[in-house]
Amino acid sequence: MFGEAYNLSHMDVYDLSSKKQGLKKFQIELGIHHQELDIPWDEPVPEELWGKVVEYCVNDVISLEAVTEARKGDVVARQILADLSGLSVNDTTAKHTAKIIFGDDKNPQRSFVYTDLSAEFPGYVYEKGVSTYRGITTGEGGLVYAEPGMYERVALLDVASMHPTSIVQLNLFGEYTRNFAELIEARLAIKRGDLATARTLLGGKLAKHLGDDSVAAALAYALKIVINIVYGLTSAKFDNPFRDARNKDNIVAKRGALFMVDLKHELEAKGFTVAHIKTDSVKIPEATPEIIEFVKEFGAKYGYTFEHEATYDAFCLVNDAVYVARKGDQFTAVGAQFQQPYVFKTLFTDEPIEFDDICETRQVQAGVMYLDFDATTPMAFPKNGLQHVGRTGRFVPVKEGHGGGLLYRVKDGKHYAVTGTKGYFWLEAEVAKDGWATPFFDPDVIDMSYFENLAEEARKTIDYFGEFTRLRGKEWVKI
Repeated sequence: MFGEAYNLSHMDVYDLSSKKQGLKKFQIELGIHHQELDIPWDEPVPEELWGKVVEYCVNDVISLEAVTEARKGDVVARQILADLSGLSVNDTTAKHTAKIIFGDDKNPQRSFVYTDLSAEFPGYVYEKGVSTYRGITTGEGGLVYAEPGMYERVALLDVASMHPTSIVQLNLFGEYTRNFAELIEARLAIKRGDLATARTLLGGKLAKHLGDDSVAAALAYALKIVINIVYGLTSAKFDNPFRDARNKDNIVAKRGALFMVDLKHELEAKGFTVAHIKTDSVKIPEATPEIIEFVKEFGAKYGYTFEHEATYDAFCLVNDAVYVARKGDQFTAVGAQFQQPYVFKTLFTDEPIEFDDICETRQVQAGVMYLDFDATTPMAFPKNGLQHVGRTGRFVPVKEGHGGGLLYRVKDGKHYAVTGTKGYFWLEAEVAKDGWATPFFDPDVIDMSYFENLAEEARKTIDYFGEFTRLRGKEWVKI
C-alpha cells in the first residue's frame, strides 16, 4: 500500500517519448528484429509453443531497450522537467507541465480567460461545430487553403510558435499566462544563445541547466516538449488542468485561423495569389521583398512573428497537403507520393537506390496482416502457406515465382488486399535482405515495376499541373 514504491521502478517509455508510436513500428524504423505472435492472448498456450512466447517476449524487451536508447533525448528532457517541477521522473509530461505553470493550484481554471473572438474578428460565427469568417469555413484546428498548380518564386513564411503565441495573446491562463510566456521566452533565448536572459526566467529555476551548450540544448528540447503539449491539452475533450469548459470553439487554433483569413484577403487585395495556407504557414508565388516585409509587419500587429523560411524557384502544389518544391538543386517534398524514397531519388535527386528505398512499410488499424504464399487456393482459415505478419510490417515486392505472397488484411474472417499492394507479390524486408548479399537486392528478383509505376504516376501528377521539366529545372532522364 506504499504508493511511492512504484516510483522506484516504473518509467513509461511511451509517455516520455515525444514520438508517439507503438513498439512494432519502432522495431521497423530502428532496424530491430520485428517479431509478431500469432497466438490468442485470451487462451491458454500449448506447452510446445512456450518457447515461441519466450522468444517473442525477449525480443520485445531488447526492442524496448533499443527504443529507450534511441529516445535518450526524451529521457534527459523528462529528468529536466522533473527537476523544474519537483515531481517524480515517472510522472507524466502533462503533470510536469501543469506543476511548472500552475504550481500547487488544484483549480487553475478559476483564473482562465475565455475570449469571444468575434470581438477581435467581427463577423466570425461559430455555429453547430462549424466556423465561418469572411466567406471562408475554417478548420477547427487551423486554416487550410490551397490553390493547386505550378508556381515560381514562391515565398514560404511560417509563424514561429503560432498556437503558443495565441495562448499568450489571449491571456488564456489569466494570472498563469506569464509563466507559460516565460517558457517560450526561455526557449527562444537559448536558441539565440542568450543564456544570461534565460537564467533569469521562471524565478531562476533554469540557471542550473544552462552551464554549457550541450545542457542548454537539452533544456531547450525539454521546454519545446512542454510548450507543444499545452495547446493539445487546451483543446482536449477530456478534463485536465489546461481545459476550459467554455472553450467550445478551440479559440487558440481559431485565432490563428481567423488571422490567416485576414492575411489572405490583404495579400489578394495587393494583387498577389495565395497558393497555400497550412495552419501557421503561407506560400506566395511571385513574391517580392516588399510583400515579404508586409507579411511580417501584418503578423506583428496580431503578436505573430513570421520567419521567411525559403523562396522556392519552382513549386508544384497537388492538394492542401501534398507538394514538391525546388530551390536551386535542392528539393523538398511533403506528402507520401513524393516522399517515397525511390520516387524522390529517381525524379529529383538522382541518388543511388539502396535496399531501404525499395521497402514499403504498411500498418493496418483494423484486423491483422497475413502473407498468403499459396495464392492458388481460396483465402480461408486454417490454410497452409499463410503467414501471420501483425498490424505493422515492412515488405519488398518480388517477381512471381521468387517466394513472395499476396498481402492481405484479415478482419472477422474476411480478407482485403492491403492498400497499395494489390497485384504484387511480397516478402518481409528482413527475410528479403537476409537472403541476398551486397548490393542487397537482385533486380531479377525484386519487382521494380512497382516502384517504376510509382515514379511514373508521380511524374504524371506533376505534369497535370505543369511541365515536369519546369519543376525539375532540367531535362528529365528516366533511369
